[in-house]
Amino acid sequence: MDRKKLTIFLVLFAVLGINLLLGLPRLSRFSAVDEPYWTFARIPKFWTAVAAQKWRSTNINDKPGITSAIITGPGLWAIDPLTIKSGLSDPKTQDMAAQVYKVYSSFRLPNYLFTLVGLLLLFFFIRKLLGDRTALIATILIGLSPIILGMSLIINPDSLLWIFVGLSLLSYFIHYKNEEIAAPKEKFELDIPEFLKQKKYILLAGVFLGLALLTKYVANVVFVYFFLLIFLRYIFEKKENESADGYFKKTLLDFFLVILMSAITFGLLFPATWVSPQMILGGTILSAAFKSVWPIFAAVIVLVLLDAIFLKSIVLRYPLDFLARHKNLLVRLGGVIFLLVIIFVLINTWTGMKIYDFQNILSSPKSGKSFVTDPSRLSRDFFSDFWALFFGLTPLAYLALIFSVGKNTLRKNLSQESNYILYLFLFMAIYYLGSAVDGVADMVRYQIALYPLAMIMAAIGIDQIVAWFENGKYKLIAKSYVVYPAIILISAWSLFSVRPFYFTYASGLLPQKYILNLKGVGDGSWEAAQYLNALPNAQNLIIWTDKGAVCETFVGKCITGFKTKDLQGVNFDYFVASTDRGNRSMAMGSVLKSHYDFDRLYSPDGGDFKIIFDGRPNNFVKVMSAASIAKK
Repeated sequence: MDRKKLTIFLVLFAVLGINLLLGLPRLSRFSAVDEPYWTFARIPKFWTAVAAQKWRSTNINDKPGITSAIITGPGLWAIDPLTIKSGLSDPKTQDMAAQVYKVYSSFRLPNYLFTLVGLLLLFFFIRKLLGDRTALIATILIGLSPIILGMSLIINPDSLLWIFVGLSLLSYFIHYKNEEIAAPKEKFELDIPEFLKQKKYILLAGVFLGLALLTKYVANVVFVYFFLLIFLRYIFEKKENESADGYFKKTLLDFFLVILMSAITFGLLFPATWVSPQMILGGTILSAAFKSVWPIFAAVIVLVLLDAIFLKSIVLRYPLDFLARHKNLLVRLGGVIFLLVIIFVLINTWTGMKIYDFQNILSSPKSGKSFVTDPSRLSRDFFSDFWALFFGLTPLAYLALIFSVGKNTLRKNLSQESNYILYLFLFMAIYYLGSAVDGVADMVRYQIALYPLAMIMAAIGIDQIVAWFENGKYKLIAKSYVVYPAIILISAWSLFSVRPFYFTYASGLLPQKYILNLKGVGDGSWEAAQYLNALPNAQNLIIWTDKGAVCETFVGKCITGFKTKDLQGVNFDYFVASTDRGNRSMAMGSVLKSHYDFDRLYSPDGGDFKIIFDGRPNNFVKVMSAASIAKK
C-alpha cells in the first residue's frame, strides 16, 4: 500500500472509529420525539404491506419516508414492535421497558450504519470532484460533526436526506467537470454503452435525487436548482468552441435525464406507485411543494428548448454572453453577498439580536404564513436560517467557511473552486426561499442537508491554507501527518464536549445565553426516565412530562399533554420539564398551572435531577417532585 492510500485508509479509519465509539453506545440509550410513529407504526406497516402484496398500503407518510422504512427494515428481524405497541404510557415492568430499548436499538443500527456508508460515498464523490486532500478534510468535518452524528442516530427521514441530496449535487458537478465536447456526427447514432459511460454521473444524479425524493419531498428544490445551473454554467463554464444552441440542447437533455432517472428510482422503490402510477408525478415534479410554480417552470423549459431548436438560442445567447463577459464580477458579487450575510448574522447575534430574534423565530418554525402573504417573513426567515446553519458548524468549520468564501471571492485569479462556492451558496439560498414559500423557517433538523455542503466549502478553504504553507517556509505544517491529526483532534473535541447529547450542539462562537436548537429531538428524556425508574416503588409513580419520549421507557404511569380529562383529579408525584417545550407549556397548561408553579418548573434553577446541555444553563431537562412546586 503506497503512502497516499495508507493516509486515506488511516484518516477514514480514525473518523469512522471515533464516530462508532460515540454513536454505538447511544443507540439503546436515547428516547426521541416522533420516533414511535416510525418504529411502532410506519415501518412495520410498510413491510407488512409488502409481505401481503398490498402495494397501496406502502404509502405510509406524506414525507414519504420510504428510504427510512427500507433501510431500517432489518430491525424487524430482531423484534416485532407491534407486539409491545400498546401501553407505552402505561405502567410497565423493567422487562417491558427493556423491550422498548431493543426496538429502538434494532431499528437505529441499520439506519446509523447506512449513514456511515453514505459518509464514505460522499468522500469518494468529493475526491472525484476536488481531490484527495479536500475530500479527506471534508469527510473529517462531516463525520465528526455533532449535528450530523446526532441526526444519524435518529430514525427520521432527515437522518438520510443529507446523504442523498449531497450525492446528487456532487454527481451533477462531477459530470460537467469530466465532460468533453464530442465532435458532431454526420448522422445520429445511439451507442448505448458509450452513452451510459458519458452520462453515468448525470444518471447517478437522477438516482440519488430519486432516493432523496423518496426520503423527503423538500428534495424537489433540487429540480429548480439543476435547471438554474444550466444558465449559471453557461455564464461561468461554457467552452468557447461550444455553440449556444448546442450547449442548451445538451444540458436540457441532461436535465431531462435527471428527471427521468429520479422518477424511475422513485417508482421502482415505492410499491404504492405500482398500482397508482400518478403518485410518481405527485412525488416528484408535481409534488405539493412544487405544484404552484410548476406551470411557470415548465413554460420556461419549453421556451428555452424552442429557442435552442428553432432560433439557435439567439434569445438567451446575448444576455447570457453579456453576463459571461462579466463573470468574475458576478462571482465576486455572490461571494460578497455571502460574506455580508455572515457579517450581519454575527453582528446581530453578538449585539443581542436587536434586529431579528433568530432564536425566537426558529422556536416556532411553522407559522403557516408564507412570504407571499407576509412579505416581512422573507428577510427574517432567510437570516434566521443562516444563523442555524452557521452556529451548527464547529468553530473550525465555521471559520474555515468564512476564510473560504473570502479567499475565493477576493483572489486575483478566480478558480473552479470559486464557482463551486457560488453554486453551493445559491443552493442554500434557493432551499431557504422554497421553505419561505411554504411558510417554514429552517431550524437545524429541517436544513440538515445543507450542513455537509457548508463543510465542503470549509474544506476548500482549509485545503488552500495547507497549500499556502506547502509552498512557503513552513512546509512541516502542511505535512499529512500534521494536518489530518490536527483537524481530527479539533473536530473530535467538539463531539466529546457535548456527548452524548450531540444534537443539542451549538458552536462555542454562539453566546452562551442562546440556544441554537430550541426544537429538540428528545435529548435527556431517556436519562430522566432512568432517574425515575431508580426511585423506590417507581411502577406506582404518576408523572407529567412535556415530552412523550420520557414515557416510552418510564415504568410508571406517564401523562403528557393538557387535556382536562387526562389531568383532572390526578395526584402527580413528579414533573419532567424541558427548555424547548417551555413556551408551549406556559401557553397551554392552564389546568396544571392552577395547581402547580410552572414558573419554577421551567426556571433553570432547582430540580431533583437535571441535565444541562452543551454547557448552557438555560438549556435543560429536569425532574421536580410535584410537592416542591405545588401551590399552597
